[in-house]
Amino acid sequence: MLGSALLQGMSVTAKNFVGSYFDKDRMTTIQYPEERKEPEQNYRNFPFLVFDKDADHLRCVACKICETECPPQCIYIEVMRDEAGKIIKQPKVFDIDYTVCMGCQICVEACPFDAIKMDHEYEFAHENRFTGLLMSKRELAKSNDYFHSIKPAEATEVDVRLAEEAAKKKKPAPAPKPTAAVVPAVAPKPATTAPMITVPDDAPFSPEQRVWLQKFLSQVAVASPGKPPAPTGAPDAGKASDAPTAVEAPTEEENPDLTNDAPWHDPEKDIGSRMGMVQGKPLAVKLYAAMGQTDCTACGYDCKGYAMALAAGAEKDPSLCVPGADETAAKVKELLDQAGVKYNA
Repeated sequence: MLGSALLQGMSVTAKNFVGSYFDKDRMTTIQYPEERKEPEQNYRNFPFLVFDKDADHLRCVACKICETECPPQCIYIEVMRDEAGKIIKQPKVFDIDYTVCMGCQICVEACPFDAIKMDHEYEFAHENRFTGLLMSKRELAKSNDYFHSIKPAEATEVDVRLAEEAAKKKKPAPAPKPTAAVVPAVAPKPATTAPMITVPDDAPFSPEQRVWLQKFLSQVAVASPGKPPAPTGAPDAGKASDAPTAVEAPTEEENPDLTNDAPWHDPEKDIGSRMGMVQGKPLAVKLYAAMGQTDCTACGYDCKGYAMALAAGAEKDPSLCVPGADETAAKVKELLDQAGVKYNA
């Protein structure tokens, strides 16, 4: 019938219109702003930063993963440093431009520290359309209690997961080293004469053979089961030896090129500059310089640990560095190829 679909649609509209006067579930219109509807837990609008103790100690470690993964590139982060220039795992600057943010939640999914979450707040009208919605770290920081108030189920799940991860990282206290026991000096045993080997009386030898054999056996002594005496001139066991003590070669963890104070452990330097600093260095150092330098641990290591695991062949995936992204992955593969180290392509 011509127009049946139109009539069917109008009947549904009329049914809902009339029913809204009698059924509260159909009364979907809210007289805003006098009336406000509480958002559902899975509602999301704009991101905010979570802190546990105070706003100066965010969960964020300034790894820049969210900045890298953000599709509209509306996140801007600067790493905090101490007076000596050493990196502190906190953001000095963390800005989000809400006029550009599209609420995709990719930053939340990419963050390995549960430091950024989506808010329920939606009233952000401002008279300045250029910088009025450029939110700074102070404006973005909200407590974990606030997170629980808007999304209790997700916040509880995050707390449990973080507690389990913290428990795994705790190492038992090392047992105290035993003190060296003083070994009392033992007086040397007096030397004993080795017993002689004699020819038995019933041995089937002639007198001449017996005399010759006895002379031969008189020169043979039964070997003592103890240790042979120390050679002449050997140092006394009770005295300290004057010979120099062997010193173990420093491990890669003790290598100054693999510490946080190395000049290439700086996320503000581009990868080209960092690689120029490590020309002629060992593979582990070159790999260290190729990392993102934020020690975000998203790969399961810090930058130094990931570099050493790759160099030793213990880690086969060269593309785990999220802050360094494709640039770091390409350089890592190049260095491993040059060194002949196998990895998972």
